[in-house]
Amino acid sequence: MLKKIDKAAQYLAKNTPSLRCPICHASVKLDDYALICEAGHTYNLNKKGSINFLTIKPDTTHYTRAMFEPRRQLIQAGMYAPVLAEIQNRLTSGNLLDVGSGEGSFLNLLSVSGSKFGFDIARDGINMASEYTELEAFFSLADLTNLPFSDQAMGTVLNIFTPSNYREFKRVLADDGQVIKVIPDRYYLQELRTAFGMAVDYDNQEVIHKFAENFPDYTQKEVKYTFELPPQLRDAFLSMSPLEWQVSASEKARIAQNPPQVATIHVQILQGKKS
Repeated sequence: MLKKIDKAAQYLAKNTPSLRCPICHASVKLDDYALICEAGHTYNLNKKGSINFLTIKPDTTHYTRAMFEPRRQLIQAGMYAPVLAEIQNRLTSGNLLDVGSGEGSFLNLLSVSGSKFGFDIARDGINMASEYTELEAFFSLADLTNLPFSDQAMGTVLNIFTPSNYREFKRVLADDGQVIKVIPDRYYLQELRTAFGMAVDYDNQEVIHKFAENFPDYTQKEVKYTFELPPQLRDAFLSMSPLEWQVSASEKARIAQNPPQVATIHVQILQGKKS
């Protein structure tokens, strides 16, 4: 079996034209285990097969393995299967970019005719993505406001529960490309919010309005269902979201004595075409 760094190098060899230098925006070439631009800026592959394109420190404090691991368990158990099925039906030919890809599970479960790319600012997430040894994709640490991807390199930009930068999205999209954005709606994870003593009052209208400004002919679909939490994953449910950051360890331990048994998934899927 190939080492992760060798597998990544092979993948990059086929996909170098899809990347650019985030410092000077020049094209890059693969030289052994590094991407080097025309100005000499160098980005080395690490042993896990990813590259750090960031000019700032990656997040090693908030989005950590302690949160990504339970999230991965729930994704693998099928908690988001209906959402992913809707996304899969909307994918077109061309490369797929997963924005804020976390630990890579969503990208792992989607099929596309082109190549797959994922990036995040969370080091643990990108490191965990490399654990999907059968996944053909390239992951990197990168900045949402200055993507290390070439103009018109992507067929689809996928934006699940993460911030957006529509200027950069449009730049990297092919002329016939699209953005698929998934946002939480009012009842998303309402059982978790209730258990933590938080109001179930999420309002996504401002996010939808911003999307509509950038993609006036967008389509929108509501997806709402409940997922029965297996007993062995009910504790994981309590740890899968940044919501837990607002809850003390003692309060979380108390809730774990009688955790939620179901999870409501309530989202809006927005699809906008660049053209």
